[in-house]
Amino acid sequence: MQKKLKGSLSVFFALIMVAVMGLIFTMSECIRLYELHAFAQEYTDMAVDSAFSEYNPYLWTNYKILAVDLGYGSENKGPGIMEQKTLDYCKYNSSVESGHNYARLSTDGCKVNRYSVLTDSDGAAIITLGAKAAKEGMAAQIIDGVQGHIDSINNIEKISVEDKANSAKKSLNDAKRDLERKKREAEEDDDPRTKPEDYPSPGRVEDNPLDAFDVLKESFSRSVLATVTNVDSVSEKEVVEDQLPSHRTLSRGNMQQTTDAGIVDKALFIDYLLTNYSRFDKDRKHDGLKYEVEYLVAGQHTDSQNLARVVEEILFLREAANFATIMSSTLMQKEAYDIAVVLAGFTGNPVIIEALQAGIIAAWAYAESTLDVRLLLCGGKVPAVKNLDQWTSDIWHLSSMKNVNVKAKNVDSGLTYKDFLSALLAVHSKSKIAMRALDVMEIALNSTEDYKAVKVDNMLWAADVELSFSASEMFLSIFSRNQGTAEQIPGQYYFAKTRYLSY
Repeated sequence: MQKKLKGSLSVFFALIMVAVMGLIFTMSECIRLYELHAFAQEYTDMAVDSAFSEYNPYLWTNYKILAVDLGYGSENKGPGIMEQKTLDYCKYNSSVESGHNYARLSTDGCKVNRYSVLTDSDGAAIITLGAKAAKEGMAAQIIDGVQGHIDSINNIEKISVEDKANSAKKSLNDAKRDLERKKREAEEDDDPRTKPEDYPSPGRVEDNPLDAFDVLKESFSRSVLATVTNVDSVSEKEVVEDQLPSHRTLSRGNMQQTTDAGIVDKALFIDYLLTNYSRFDKDRKHDGLKYEVEYLVAGQHTDSQNLARVVEEILFLREAANFATIMSSTLMQKEAYDIAVVLAGFTGNPVIIEALQAGIIAAWAYAESTLDVRLLLCGGKVPAVKNLDQWTSDIWHLSSMKNVNVKAKNVDSGLTYKDFLSALLAVHSKSKIAMRALDVMEIALNSTEDYKAVKVDNMLWAADVELSFSASEMFLSIFSRNQGTAEQIPGQYYFAKTRYLSY
C-alpha cells in the first residue's frame, strides 16, 4: 500500500512567493512596455518610409526630383490621403496576422503635423533637391566652371552696337543733306565764285557695311530666329501663363524651411538644370515645352519666343566681345576707317569720319555676332574674345552674311551654347529660376494622361508625421495608463511616435 505524502506551505513562504511573482510580473510588464515603444517607433518608421516611397515616378525619371503627389493623381488637396495611406501601412505592419506584432500593439491614428510642398518659400525645395541631384563631389569643379564661364562672358564691357551704327548713319545722312543744301544754294545764288560742282560728291563702296547692318537688323526684327537658324525646325509649343505656378495663387505647407542657398547651391542647381532639362541643342524628349532651359531664362509662353529671347541676349553678349576684338586690332580699325573716308571724306570733317568709323565697326561686330550665334545653335564653340585668325566676316562683303548657312569659324576650345545659358541663368535670382523650373515640371506632368491633374504646389517633399498607438496591459493591472482624455480606457497604454523625413 502506497503511502500518501502531504505538503504544506507556510504563510511566510506564501507571502514571499507573492512578492517574488509580483516582481517577476512587474519586470515582465516593464520589458513589454519598453518593447511597445520600440515596436511603435519601428512601425512608424516603416509606415512613413512606405508612404514616402510612393513618389511621383514621372518626376523622378525625367527630372531626378523626389516628391509625393498628395492628390495621388486626383485633384484632392492637402495630406489627407497620405495620412490614411500611412495609417494603413502601419496597421498592416502591426497586425498579428500580416506582420510580426508579438507585443499586441494597436495603431489608432495618423496625422501629418507639418509638411512642405515644392513651391514653398519660392521654390526653395527645388534648389535643395536639384543641388542634391547634381553629381556629388563635383561642387568645386562645377562652381569653377560656371563662374569661369560667367566671368569670361560678363567681364566684357557691354556696348550697344545698334546705337553706334544708327548714330553713325545719322551723322552721314545729316552731312549729305547739308551737302545737298550747299549745292542747291550755290546753284541758286548769283555769285560766280560758288558753283555746285565745287563741292565733292559722297563716295560709294560696293557693299556698304551700314546698309548691310540695316538689312540684317530688319531681318532680325521680322524674325529673330530666321536670322540665325532654320525656322521650320523651331518648336511652336505654347502654354497658358496664368495657370502656371509662377503666376497663380498657390497652396502652401505649414512647415518652415531654411532657404539660405549660397553660391555652392546655386552653382549646383544651374548644373542640375542644364543636365536634366531640355534645350535647343539637347532634346530630352520631355512632355510639354521643348526648350525648357530657354524658358527658365526668358519666361515666355511659347518655345519660339523663349528661343528668340535667348538668341537676342547671346547676340548682345557677342556684340560686345566682337567690338572689343576690332578695337584691339589696328588692321581692322584701319579697314573700317578706309570705308569711312570713302563714305564721309566729302565732309572734310574728321569728327564725322571718326563717328562713321565707329558705326562701321559696330555693324561689323553685329554681323560677326550673328555668325557666332548660328554656330552656337549648331553645337559649335566660339572664343570669349576672338583674335584675327578666329574672325570670319569680311567688312567689304557684310551683305553675304544674310545667308543663314554662313557661320563663324569653329574653335576647339571655347564657349558653347550651354555655357552661355549657364551665364544667362546665373544673372537671375534663385527664386525666379526655381519657380520657372516648377512651371516646366508641371507643364510636363499635365501633358501626360496619367498626371494631368497633378499640381506642384500639392507635391510634398518633407513632412513630420505622427502615429498614435494603444495597447492593453498584459501582466499587472497596476500599470494601467489612464492618461489623457476621458475616453481612454483604464488598463490601456496610449502613446504617439513621430518621424520627420525629407527627400
